Amino acid sequence: MSVESSELMSEAWTRWQGHVIHNEFPLGRFLGGSGHSGAFLTRSAAPGAPDVVIKLIPADRALAESQLPRWKRARGTVHPHLLGLQHSGGCQLDGLPYIYVVMEYADQTLSQLLQSRALTDDEAREMLRPTLDALAFLHGQNLLQGQLKPENILVVGDQLKLASDTIRRVTEGRTSARGFTAYDPPEARHSSSFPAGDIWALGVCLFEALTRRPPTGLGEPGAAVALPNDFSPAFREIVTRCLSPSPLNRPSATELMAWIRGQPVGSTADATMQPTSERAPTRITSHPAALEAAQSGPSVTKHSNPRAWIAAMLGGIAILALGWAGVRLVRSHGIPAPLLGPNGSPSQTPGAGEAMAADARKYDSSVLPPKSSRSGLATSPLALHEVIPDISESSRRTIIGHIKVWIRVIVDQDGTVYAATADRMGPSRYFQRRAIEAAKQWTFPPIETQSRRLLQIRFDFSRGGTTGRAVALH
Repeated sequence: MSVESSELMSEAWTRWQGHVIHNEFPLGRFLGGSGHSGAFLTRSAAPGAPDVVIKLIPADRALAESQLPRWKRARGTVHPHLLGLQHSGGCQLDGLPYIYVVMEYADQTLSQLLQSRALTDDEAREMLRPTLDALAFLHGQNLLQGQLKPENILVVGDQLKLASDTIRRVTEGRTSARGFTAYDPPEARHSSSFPAGDIWALGVCLFEALTRRPPTGLGEPGAAVALPNDFSPAFREIVTRCLSPSPLNRPSATELMAWIRGQPVGSTADATMQPTSERAPTRITSHPAALEAAQSGPSVTKHSNPRAWIAAMLGGIAILALGWAGVRLVRSHGIPAPLLGPNGSPSQTPGAGEAMAADARKYDSSVLPPKSSRSGLATSPLALHEVIPDISESSRRTIIGHIKVWIRVIVDQDGTVYAATADRMGPSRYFQRRAIEAAKQWTFPPIETQSRRLLQIRFDFSRGGTTGRAVALH
């Protein structure tokens, strides 16, 4: 898609910002979209609930009658590695018909991750564990994920999840009017739907995750995939089998889970292509005890933390600073985040983001000690009291290398932190949030001046521990 086409598409969707769906879901910030759907930030109906996303699709009566029952069914399909759907229905915007679905807000997607770098073999295995767990669950219900691709592999908090708004029955066809892509298996062109179609898409996702580009020449009748000579030896056989032109020759999700655990991949025809009427259904439940059992089952790695490995992969990548207010990476058309005061609530000062930038021009940096030349230190010459972020042990165990988070703080004359915000785009909302919470509790030497100080607190997270140091900004 050209830049001009992308801008026109964005403009077409952003015109709906400010509208309210059924007096319940205001269309906030436009998060992204395509020619057939657009996503907006909105508020959850439950007081104090986290942000949610509403996805709008222009729809005629036929599409509404086929898609709305699928979303309703998907709302009852509960699994720890499937994105939660909350509401769905039909609406009109300026007399135009749409259908909508409200879902969890995802921090990041695999497609965003791959803009920076490819995955290592170990990281690809960590991605596969929860992905296969969700696919095995769906296939056991005679359901398909339907549109498995990097943008539908998401991170919510500490969990990797698959998009749920694309889930459909094995016996149901595609509803999307979009053309076929590399993620669609060859049999899809003949209106055939099997669990093996999800496996094909998974093979394409694996290829793309390891090479940062989709495979070419797929989908030609009888043509076998030709992997590059330098393709990962650890994944060559598995990806080749996932991309077999014949669905009968692709492994099932269960077999791939066994492969992840080091067991050989056996015969695939029975698990992948078995008629739906012969498959024993597994009861779908949202009971907490059942979910706990699902999370502790053999297909879930207890210490795997997809959020942390995704954060770790981007830990060493320098990302352009985006002004005074921290903006979430996934919100590509975002506005400045609210400035956080010492008590953790948004600042009540009107135009807090602009005020911080304006105040920064008045801060007296001449009274501050020079910047420290040391790096990675547990203490700082600027601070009287330091608080190190509290990180869960499961998250720390999965850190690869270092994750750096820089927090900009305004310090009052008495040495307390007046406000804190992320100074640079970080790889992880989880670590960024912990860093902001800790930074607000730091104290510095009081000064006799009417000016506030502008400082930066740099946190370094690793498996061995967390360090923090303050640096004066001149």
